Amino acid sequence: MRDTAELARVSHMRVFPLAIGHRGAAGHMPENTMVSFEKALELGADAIEFDVALCLDGVPVIIHDDTLERTTDSVGLVADRGSDEVRALDAGSWRGHPARVPTLEEVLVGLGDRTLLNLEIKESPRRADLVDACARMVDDGGLVASTVFSSFDLDALRLLRRLLSEARIGVLCVPRNLEEALSCAAEIGAENLHPPSVLVTAALIERAHAQGLRVWTWTANDPADIERLCALEVEGIFSDYPERVVTARNARH
Repeated sequence: MRDTAELARVSHMRVFPLAIGHRGAAGHMPENTMVSFEKALELGADAIEFDVALCLDGVPVIIHDDTLERTTDSVGLVADRGSDEVRALDAGSWRGHPARVPTLEEVLVGLGDRTLLNLEIKESPRRADLVDACARMVDDGGLVASTVFSSFDLDALRLLRRLLSEARIGVLCVPRNLEEALSCAAEIGAENLHPPSVLVTAALIERAHAQGLRVWTWTANDPADIERLCALEVEGIFSDYPERVVTARNARH
């Protein structure tokens, strides 16, 4: 076990790029499940990324889509179902690995003192409730230093900053809102920019660094793309195959 202070230091050390398990090790296991997170750690991931949405009863659960059909054996909106019902769904047996949809509490308890976390706040009509729950649970768990919050919802990140002044924040972006994302990052004192890998160039990295931002990029699975990103010296790479990032990084050192 590593304490949270040590985990926080890891993300500031020059062991770049960090190998960040995207939804765990989604290339190997059912995404956003505990078996996927454990597999990512087994493969050498430095951090685990996961998505958080809100159930009808206000309990945050770990799921990417706002609907259930792609990743579970049910259908309908996550927001319309209670957390006990969502947790009971099959989230992976069709991939040969029986798994359930975990709650945020389960993930924080199970992983919080073992690895760095990247908590992505999903867009939600109940933005304030979701952000409040995420901020409170991370703070109550003593995990602020070892958790990076991220979101495409810039207003959610602004609210997070007001609720949790010490929050570590990465601003997610796509090409069409890069300028807005950079502006928001400056406004809220973010520490990371999280662009898609296709957007990452030496010029973008230079611009981000000039603004005091690290670049954590998503989602790179092709070994050649990972090698390109390593050569550009990004600080973090999200991958469904975190071991590929570890391999590429090690080959350069």
